[in-house]
Amino acid sequence: MLKIVARGIAPRSVIALLSSGQNSFQRQAPGATALMQKYISQTTSCERKVDVKDHYEFDQKVINSENPVIVNFHAEWCDPCKILTPKMSELLDASEDIDLATIDVDTNADLVETFEVKAVPAVLAFRNGVVVDKFIGLVDANSIENLINKLKRKKQQQEEAAAANKKDKEENEI
Repeated sequence: MLKIVARGIAPRSVIALLSSGQNSFQRQAPGATALMQKYISQTTSCERKVDVKDHYEFDQKVINSENPVIVNFHAEWCDPCKILTPKMSELLDASEDIDLATIDVDTNADLVETFEVKAVPAVLAFRNGVVVDKFIGLVDANSIENLINKLKRKKQQQEEAAAANKKDKEENEI
């Protein structure tokens, strides 16, 4: 059973076993719970990163997202893209506040035209469906971290403003 969990094969079966008879399952395979939790957490983090396939999916995952989204326009043949994309994924792994969307420029000409992407890699930062920042080309990790921190600060400021507005409304009602 441990091999099944470690390989990620039949995770639903293992989840059912974990939830139904957790105590007996832990006696039979004590390390399986930790492995399954690792698998579940990896699956959750993968949902924060999406490969956008078309304009409809772009609208759903980027424009209508509650979180800020960093959109990476890239190409398979682009060597700088092969460096930038994994680096951005690595830096965003720790962040639950920001999503990452990747768009292949060769298969999404309409999105390339809409956002006037002239070179790859091109990275656009979206908040509330609007482009708030961008850069083109391969940049260092500090530049990416600055973009991430800028998006986080803006989100925190929006949350604080919403909380203050809610508090003001509650005080006015009393």
